[in-house]
Amino acid sequence: MSPSGPNQKQRANLRQWLPLLCGVLLAGAMVWSLTPTEPPCAYVVGPAGAATVATPARVVFVAPGEAAAPPPEGERTSWTCSNEGVSVPALPVHVSTSMFENPETLVEATSITLHLSSTPVTREGHVMTLEGGGLLVLPQPGLPGSLPEGDIAEPFITVDFGGNVTTARYVPAPEAPGR
Repeated sequence: MSPSGPNQKQRANLRQWLPLLCGVLLAGAMVWSLTPTEPPCAYVVGPAGAATVATPARVVFVAPGEAAAPPPEGERTSWTCSNEGVSVPALPVHVSTSMFENPETLVEATSITLHLSSTPVTREGHVMTLEGGGLLVLPQPGLPGSLPEGDIAEPFITVDFGGNVTTARYVPAPEAPGR
């Protein structure tokens, strides 16, 4: 380029590449908008009185023998996860990485069906027994076809692992104070 600006040939060359450059920038912006900003939800399934409930959870991995560190005094941590593209409050579930040394830790789930809106979503995934009892249900992440539509009166989750079907009522995680 000359100090006075681009010459005629340089302008023609720029005009030739401009549509491609704009397309690449637009595609990059679209992919960026689809990139999740938070992990997909796992679900803690366990008894609550006479009912079995499922609560959204966010898995936090800790080193073997290491206890989960509480947040610093006065600092409240808000945990969230992506439930079919919608951010929801989540319980932090601390899982020791040593649990994965045993190949029988994760059991493959034939299907995990989320009946959280008028349109159920079925995914494959895994189920893991937690140290304190209960199950950690880990659906395979997927891009939602569309945002969930229509509330249903009693949302629930059904997990089928090896013919053993568990149905749990969906209970939202409590929001952290100040959210």
